[in-house]
Amino acid sequence: MRHMDIYAIIEKTRPYRLVAVEKMKRFPGWVYRNLSSINTSVYILGTLALFYMVGVIFPQGGNTYEYAKAGGKYVFFIRLFDLFDFFSSPIFLFAAFLLFLNLAICAYERYGPLFAKKSFPGAFKPTHSFKLTHDYPEALLETRRVLNEKMGFRLLSKDNEWIVMEKGLSCGWLTWLHHAGIVLCFFGFLLTYLFAFEDEITLKPHAPLAVSPNATGRLASLYRRTAGPAGFSLYLDDFITEYAHHPGLEYPEDEISRLAIGLGWKPPEYSMKDDSLSPKNWMSRLKVIKNGRIVKEKTIEVNDPLKYGGYTFYQAGYEQSLRIRVDYNPIALETKAGGDLMVPGIDAPLRFGAVRAGTLFRLDGGVEKIMPFTMVQAPVRSAGNGKKFEELGKLELGGSIIVDNRRISLADYAENPVIRCRYDPGAGILWWGGAFTLAVMCLRFYGRRHMVAYAVDDTDGMVCLNLHIDSKGLMAGTERLAEEIRFHLTKDDITPVPLPPLE
Repeated sequence: MRHMDIYAIIEKTRPYRLVAVEKMKRFPGWVYRNLSSINTSVYILGTLALFYMVGVIFPQGGNTYEYAKAGGKYVFFIRLFDLFDFFSSPIFLFAAFLLFLNLAICAYERYGPLFAKKSFPGAFKPTHSFKLTHDYPEALLETRRVLNEKMGFRLLSKDNEWIVMEKGLSCGWLTWLHHAGIVLCFFGFLLTYLFAFEDEITLKPHAPLAVSPNATGRLASLYRRTAGPAGFSLYLDDFITEYAHHPGLEYPEDEISRLAIGLGWKPPEYSMKDDSLSPKNWMSRLKVIKNGRIVKEKTIEVNDPLKYGGYTFYQAGYEQSLRIRVDYNPIALETKAGGDLMVPGIDAPLRFGAVRAGTLFRLDGGVEKIMPFTMVQAPVRSAGNGKKFEELGKLELGGSIIVDNRRISLADYAENPVIRCRYDPGAGILWWGGAFTLAVMCLRFYGRRHMVAYAVDDTDGMVCLNLHIDSKGLMAGTERLAEEIRFHLTKDDITPVPLPPLE
């Protein structure tokens, strides 16, 4: 009895199960139809615009813990939707992927109709009409010849009374190419997101360094793999630093002098101190060595990287190390520029600023070599909790200063450039895809595309040419095109000239 009840229930639910199965079969088609719709594109773009607003409101790269510590609200939602790294969050990537599918399917759906034969109405509403001196058959042939041979129009349809011709790249092709360019950009974005990575390396002069980044892309990180050796080495020939004078404004303390400067009665005064130098440029002369030979050389700057083997090497900065000798001790102390150094016999630590060395471009246009030097500082007591330093003097290479009866000398220094390397297989695709999309957009907005439908009418005993002109693009001119057609068709007409008056 129990088994019979089960069979009865199964039979009763059978129609519902068939309906569910039928709906499941129809679901992929429903998804495809919606993804091929322009309305879906509008909804997705609106959603992405909202997401971009969220990404602008919340500072990307922020720390959730620091935000909560500062008293920020809605911490749960910020962590749930990863709002401080929103452009890499699953919800944003899902919306971007939907837009990619939508554009790809739209481009696919609209590719076939581009080659299909276009259908046109049997009659058009004339936008321009003018009389011709040709007879009916001659007017048909001459109009076709002028549009095709003289003006470069191509035939679209001649099956109806109205003959249709066009000139320029059609809107259908431009729209499809625009979609294809954006799809190409998305493909470049995808490659960048999955495989791109960055790393930093520090080079030493005349010491080849094999390029083997420790970083890796997102996809490889899932398998805990590193990028591995790149198969070539970087060799640093020379590191060049350039400086320029950076005068300091002497701001007066009394209010009358400040008011005089503000009103322009008194010119501002500037002072030039020993450390009034600012970095102008950093350059590294690099060589790429592969299989024991030099395959590429370049001097890289901040905005002029070296590209080789899929890697891009940027000049990111430099590190400086100093060797300080105390009195006449042959063993020098080593420290980093900007770091504190405890010197035996001196209670407070000493701070050595960045070493200024290289080429100086003076304000008067002159150029000179800088004698390497650093500014020595020591901490002083302050009323608040801030840490202040006072300058003890300028320390040149090979020179010395006296601090608490100890002779401090700069024995040597070293400058090593910090190179940032980036591997990004999608950068080239993204660049060319963006340039291609921009070019297509310019063609669409500024180009000229004309469709001309014409019919010759001789019902009233006079041959009349009726034109229907549809022009698109900011550079297109409907009236100018109609005048050009009129000119070519009537330029050989005999114009009556009045006879001279009788004498």
